[in-house]
Amino acid sequence: MKLPTRIALIGLGALGLLSSVHWARSQQFDGPPLLLYLLGVLPNVAAAIAIPYVVLSIWVDQAPTDSFSVVQKRHLMLTGFSSVGLIAWEFGQQLSRGLYFDPDDIVATIIGMVLGLMFFRWIKPPAADKHIADDI
Repeated sequence: MKLPTRIALIGLGALGLLSSVHWARSQQFDGPPLLLYLLGVLPNVAAAIAIPYVVLSIWVDQAPTDSFSVVQKRHLMLTGFSSVGLIAWEFGQQLSRGLYFDPDDIVATIIGMVLGLMFFRWIKPPAADKHIADDI
């Protein structure tokens, strides 16, 4: 499977998780406290994974001659940028009357960022220095 496809599948999987969690939250059922807690923080985990992977999948598809090391640097940049944005959004919620600041969401964003970085290590092609267009 080509690298752009693997990157896109991780992004789509994270978007699927995000969508599923939002659907489950809309059902407003009463469950165990741990499940309710996870429903509260999982959107941050999923978003921290999805944002860099969706953008990177588009980027990689448009530049198939880039080496894996270039793609890896872009992934690190996108992960850092999106994580800072998600954390800034969380702090920005303190300024709003209708939104709720939750420090656990910051921790969840960091967990999602770490998971996203781990996923990227798992999708590394066998010959990491070859061009994406050569990936089979």
